[in-house]
Amino acid sequence: MNSNKLIAEFMGLPKVACNIGTSDGCITEGYMHPKVDVPVTTSGMQYNISWDWLMPVVEKIESLRDPNGNAYRFSIDMCNAQIEGTTIEVLGGAYKLDTVYKAVVQFIKNYKNR
Repeated sequence: MNSNKLIAEFMGLPKVACNIGTSDGCITEGYMHPKVDVPVTTSGMQYNISWDWLMPVVEKIESLRDPNGNAYRFSIDMCNAQIEGTTIEVLGGAYKLDTVYKAVVQFIKNYKNR
């Protein structure tokens, strides 16, 4: 899942060669994640299904500053998410976590390309 790889790189997770989830013993790229003790492949990451994984990303985004020195702020209401200081607004998501995940991915893509 490319979005999980994007998040892992944004979070600065160290890359590792690991032997996870492969039946033939091939080396698969993974990341050391602080939530688990072993390397995790991008498909094994839970940013899209776990608040425990996603909220540290939201906190990191809120710790950043825009070019004018202003903080980014998440507004989460029902199944809507907006990041103040950006044009990112995700409305009417399937559920709250999914909406926040989509906003995070949009933010990181924009932040990476600025």
